Amino acid sequence: MNMPDMNLLVYLDALIKYGSATRAAEVLGVSQPGVSAALKRLRALLDDPVMIRSGHRLLPTPKAFDIHTKMAGALALWQGLGEPGNIAHAKTYSVLASDYTQLLLLPHLMPVLQAHAPEVSVSVVPTNPFRRLEMVTNHEVDLAIGYYNKAPENLRVRQLLQERMVCVMSGSHPEQADFGIDTFLAYSHVAIASVSSGSYSEELERALRKLGVVRKIALTAPSYNVVPAILMRTDFISVLPLSVALYARRQLPIQIRPVPVELPLLTISMFYHDDNQNSEPHVWFRQRVVEASQGLVDGMEE
Repeated sequence: MNMPDMNLLVYLDALIKYGSATRAAEVLGVSQPGVSAALKRLRALLDDPVMIRSGHRLLPTPKAFDIHTKMAGALALWQGLGEPGNIAHAKTYSVLASDYTQLLLLPHLMPVLQAHAPEVSVSVVPTNPFRRLEMVTNHEVDLAIGYYNKAPENLRVRQLLQERMVCVMSGSHPEQADFGIDTFLAYSHVAIASVSSGSYSEELERALRKLGVVRKIALTAPSYNVVPAILMRTDFISVLPLSVALYARRQLPIQIRPVPVELPLLTISMFYHDDNQNSEPHVWFRQRVVEASQGLVDGMEE
């Protein structure tokens, strides 16, 4: 029995990713006639058109797309065999992340990993305010994702995304029309703060001090998770990342308002040890994290 040539999957993968025989040839380092010949063999093997033209782009048929999805893991392993220091996808990567970062990124990262290498698993380690990035410097986790205003010298930093902060309150809040600094200060707040220095909450307090004002804080919580439920039962106000506010609004009748104080964007970055800069498995995983985060906040609308 003649077994199918596994390299045909490499051609199929490139054709689906780039939608062009010319671009696929450039990426694979072969001639365009070589790609066309591989496509012809795929069509004969699968008894299917495989790729059909739509405007200026080639699109996969349902059968080709289904095969590509099912064979993604096998393809990743096959491609890794020819590389020095095989990427070794069959690995668990440990990530230090807060509940906010988990909510923001994991729903986008896991589908990316499932598509590229379904045998990869991720172990999320909750942030520890007393240790912060120490677990990365000690090689206890592969990387950290979140807001840290300062990193040790032996860590590399890659910015992933930025988003703005917003005011959140109950949908039945008594001050729905006019929301300015006076209203902001008139009501008690649910604050998010870490016991350690360097958390983003310090930015808000610093901005208020510049104005010579102080907000009334009814509750200081270490996590965003509980805040929307509290706001629903009180007339409290809280300052949250836009992504958290939008997620909460899908579950609860809350309203979102601009913060009446100038604040810097919340910057979420990836931190990893300098020792892992050129590690192939680490590079591969970091690329997947970057891929998952691209354009994540661009589509957010209030």
